[in-house]
Amino acid sequence: MTEITRVLVGIDTSENAVRAADWAAALAAELGAHLTVAHALDLPDDHLVPPEHSPYVDRRHREGEQILFRATRRIGERHPGLNVTTELSEHDPARALADLALDADLLVTGTRGHGGFTGMLLGSVSNKLAAHAPCPVVVVGADEPVDTRLELVLGLAAGEAEEPIEFAFRLADRLGLTVHAVRAFEPVIVLGGYYEQTRPAVAEDLEALLKSARHRYPDVPVTAEPWQGAAVPALVQAGRGALLTVVGSHRRRGPLSFGPGHVVHGLLSHSATPVAVVPIG
Repeated sequence: MTEITRVLVGIDTSENAVRAADWAAALAAELGAHLTVAHALDLPDDHLVPPEHSPYVDRRHREGEQILFRATRRIGERHPGLNVTTELSEHDPARALADLALDADLLVTGTRGHGGFTGMLLGSVSNKLAAHAPCPVVVVGADEPVDTRLELVLGLAAGEAEEPIEFAFRLADRLGLTVHAVRAFEPVIVLGGYYEQTRPAVAEDLEALLKSARHRYPDVPVTAEPWQGAAVPALVQAGRGALLTVVGSHRRRGPLSFGPGHVVHGLLSHSATPVAVVPIG
């Protein structure tokens, strides 16, 4: 994982987009990163688009510029030293943000938007970006922010890849956070009445997954917890009140219509905590 020096956030006119922009700006300010604020006009397909410089296109551009102006003014008032630029795209939100994310280290989006991000319901823009964006994606949910503890929850699967672990530890190291690693498991009874997965065995596997990162980041406080139960409710509960929940997701190579997998989709649908989806592969 590279250092986070370029943060991209997609905005529209919704309250949740405001929360996503606030979250992205606060993180960028903390990291000393550059922030790009993007808005998608979602104009029709080429054969339906009115001629260039038509009143319709001009009006949509003016509306988009006003949305960006209001967002950057709010960010500037809260973080006066932050380096902020804007991007206005005529494409649909998923394509616009996926393209812009090629030059970003982190993409932040909301889950439910209207206006320029008309399709930003989970299962649409956020869901597609979690599966396809070239950089880690943080999805900020629709719930009102609550008091948070200085903790980052890291959801791990058996044999977890290195990318989400490295992302979580490096970010925790930069922000002075504790990493709380969670691995959900469900015991399976096999022949003879023995359990295929036991808490001690899962705890041992969890420590093995964390061993290398503990060595690379000795100053990061770490707690590790096997959590009996299904992965989605376990991570939703463990992440409640944390600053961020981090999970990994294999990137899809097909069209933007495919989702990020049932665990990530369920977590994005139900988590009250912002969720970072880190690309694997």
